[in-house]
Amino acid sequence: MTKLIALLAATLLTVTAYAGDDKEHKDHGMKSSALTFDSLDKNGDAQISKTEASADKTLSDSFAKADTNGDGYLSKSEYTARTKS
Repeated sequence: MTKLIALLAATLLTVTAYAGDDKEHKDHGMKSSALTFDSLDKNGDAQISKTEASADKTLSDSFAKADTNGDGYLSKSEYTARTKS
C-alpha cells in the first residue's frame, strides 16, 4: 500500500511539473497570437491591413513599426515578431 501511495505521489508531482513548464506556456502564447492574427484578418488574405489593424488600438498605434518591409500590411511573421517584443 505504501508503494502505491509513493507511486501516485510521484506521478502527481511529475504531472504538476509538466503543467508548469515555461516552454508549454510560451507555445500557448504563440497559438493565441495566431488566433488573434486570424481574427484580425477579416478578408482572409493572410495579411493585416491598416484598416483591419484599427480594430486593435495597440496594434494600430504600432502598425508602422511592426510593418518592417513597409508594404502597408502585416504578415503573420511581422505580427508575431511584434507580439514577442
